[in-house]
Amino acid sequence: MTTSPSTIAQIIAPELLVILSLIFGGCCSNVFALEVLVTDAPKSGNLVTFAQFAFVSLEGLRHQIEWGTFGPRFKKTVVPLTNWIALVILFFTVSVLNNLALGYHISVPLHIIFRSGGLIVNMVMGAVVLGKRYSKGQIVGVLCVTAGVILATLDNVNSTSQEEAGSTADFVTGISLLIVAMILSAGMGLFQEVTYKKYGKQWREGLFYTHFLALPFFLMFYKDIQSQVELYSQTASAPLLSVFDQVPLLNHVFEMIPSSIAGLLNTVMVPKLWAYLCLNMVTQYVCIAGVNRMTASCTSLTLNLVLNLRKFTSLLISIVYFDNAFGIGAQVGSLMVIVGTLIYTRSGPKKSTPVTEDTARKTS
Repeated sequence: MTTSPSTIAQIIAPELLVILSLIFGGCCSNVFALEVLVTDAPKSGNLVTFAQFAFVSLEGLRHQIEWGTFGPRFKKTVVPLTNWIALVILFFTVSVLNNLALGYHISVPLHIIFRSGGLIVNMVMGAVVLGKRYSKGQIVGVLCVTAGVILATLDNVNSTSQEEAGSTADFVTGISLLIVAMILSAGMGLFQEVTYKKYGKQWREGLFYTHFLALPFFLMFYKDIQSQVELYSQTASAPLLSVFDQVPLLNHVFEMIPSSIAGLLNTVMVPKLWAYLCLNMVTQYVCIAGVNRMTASCTSLTLNLVLNLRKFTSLLISIVYFDNAFGIGAQVGSLMVIVGTLIYTRSGPKKSTPVTEDTARKTS
């Protein structure tokens, strides 16, 4: 199997043009908003994560609520709640660790590159837990991506060591958080794969419960979230449209707004960080919705290719708009990540052993 006519046909299908707009527009704008937030408030990872989870939960209620004899009630789940709870714990932990890492001298470009290296962890766990077998091309692609991640990481270490002495310890902490998150994310992916094979791709149900059931966990970070709320509220206010003027694509949308309406919107003053947090919430949902819709419409090969191209686009936006450090090592590492991704997606997978009840239980 290769990325040939069938893959291209999937990408250019009319429905997928909408999906690609959701993924590239939503995810790339989300990265831009996140960069602004972590630049002005590096320790706001918990607030950002909570806001994303709360927004997705509120939006998802309309799909999971039905009217019964005594009023509204939750629909009966297709997948047992125990499965969703296990995924919630993993998903919540991974999201928090990834966002916390940004507060420890981890640049957004490195963050994007490093998370692209989870293929090798997923491959090893897939072989050990689910008995999967991979082609030589896939193995070469994964090794290439991993080498690129290591090279980019080492390049960032060198640039960090030239700054204040205390930053090196923070950087190591950030990398450690990303490594743990990458391992947990691979395990979560395998568990979700087994769940969907058994109960079908209940992506709307999964999207809602993996966010809704995680909300109580944020009580552990109540004081931190409260302090960030106070910090956000202290930021200077600016006219609504001018706050988002530098956001890619969004600024072009604002140009199409009639001058009378634009003038009215510019009378609305909003705190900068709160405005970008709202943008981050909305674009995160748009991105997730696009990915989930694509999961139901395309092969995993096409999805993998598009998501990695999206990461590369986000990487370019972060570098160009925010002048992030991007040395020779990071550049070569990025190229290896891209080449490795293309090799991996063009390589046909070997048949994996069927998932039995025994192997399914091993992931629970």
